[in-house]
Amino acid sequence: MTVEDETGEQDGKSAKNAKNAKGTVFTEGRGPAYVVILGRFTTNIGFFMVIPFLAVHLTRHAGMSSLQTGLLFALLEFTRRGLGIPAGWASDRFGASRVLVLGLLVEVVAYLVFAVAGHGFWLWAGAVALIGLGGSLNNNGSRSVLASAKSGGVAANLSRYYVSINGAALIGPLIGTALMASGAIRAGFVVAAALHLAFAVVSAVLLRGMHGTNATPIRPAAMAEALRDRQLMVFCGLAVGGWFLITQYRIALPLTVVDQKLSADLVGLLTAGNAVVVMIAVTLVGSRIERRGTAGRLDVFALSGVVLGGGWLLCAVDGVSPIVASVIVTSVGESLFCGVVDAIVAGLAPPGRIGLYLGYSTMAWGAGGVLGGFIAGGFDLAADHGALLLFWLVLALIGAGSAVGTRAARTSLAGAVDRRQAAALAEADAARP
Repeated sequence: MTVEDETGEQDGKSAKNAKNAKGTVFTEGRGPAYVVILGRFTTNIGFFMVIPFLAVHLTRHAGMSSLQTGLLFALLEFTRRGLGIPAGWASDRFGASRVLVLGLLVEVVAYLVFAVAGHGFWLWAGAVALIGLGGSLNNNGSRSVLASAKSGGVAANLSRYYVSINGAALIGPLIGTALMASGAIRAGFVVAAALHLAFAVVSAVLLRGMHGTNATPIRPAAMAEALRDRQLMVFCGLAVGGWFLITQYRIALPLTVVDQKLSADLVGLLTAGNAVVVMIAVTLVGSRIERRGTAGRLDVFALSGVVLGGGWLLCAVDGVSPIVASVIVTSVGESLFCGVVDAIVAGLAPPGRIGLYLGYSTMAWGAGGVLGGFIAGGFDLAADHGALLLFWLVLALIGAGSAVGTRAARTSLAGAVDRRQAAALAEADAARP
């Protein structure tokens, strides 16, 4: 080998090392968190641009009955939330960023099928299942990346993530309304696919240094083994109450507007108001929550139950003003809840199982949503017997019960998080050369 060849080889190695170092700096800093938060903001605009209007499209233009439409949305809820545990296992097994990219690509295919689907129920069912599967992988991969980020703080990163979701929930429906008015909902499906594809490409390029998996691959049996983690099961059980109360924005809120014979347009305004208040509140409290220890976060979690339940109790008073006040108060409660729930679950996760544990958190979310869906019958029954005060009291008691349960389990949960985090740090130190 000549001197020139040796020098060229050394220069090539130096350039490669410099490139790797630059990638390491990015993945070890706040870069991954910003990529995920901005990417999910963009793709969620696409999601909220079309999914809230899908029922109208299915019944008016795809020839679906209300029963068929309901079945499709039940399938969407099941796949998007019910597959959280296997999606979390996949994040730990194959790498969160890979699962994120895979989920985005699956959603791209589903949106494109939406754009060309006609009147066939089973084609729509397959596409809806793909949207749910892709969303489950996308959601868990995103949260796992944020929970594993080396910079920015877990609670702060997840708080910003929920701010981005609410921002998209505010913007997306406005665009979707314009698309529906102009009869261009199919174009919306294509745009949503393009947004997901763009985020997939960006994630594949910028997050490629975060593909690390466990030295000992996590086994499928780990999905069931987590059921024996008492602290995880207790906390997820407590979280069901919070998700149940948040679900009432889609159920109890519109029902009370109808019951009081108020304008249906008020529902959209109140929903938008919820998104605005959540964005402001999470932004204000996110950094403060990050500075609190595990016990402090559990206190915030308990407080969120009281605020959520108490906020809905305001709806027992007739009139627009009490409903607006209820939205403001419950939005603050939602902000407190979402600011800590995933951060606590991530703290309970043993090394290499963050995705799996976040999958169980997603299951709690789904369980709360399913239980919330049964509340409509209870509302009608209470309204028919002039007992709506009792209905709202039940919601308030659910929030209070969650708070009491959290306070009772506070010492055990905080101790478990602190022990596991200390063990994880010791393991990481021992692994360093």
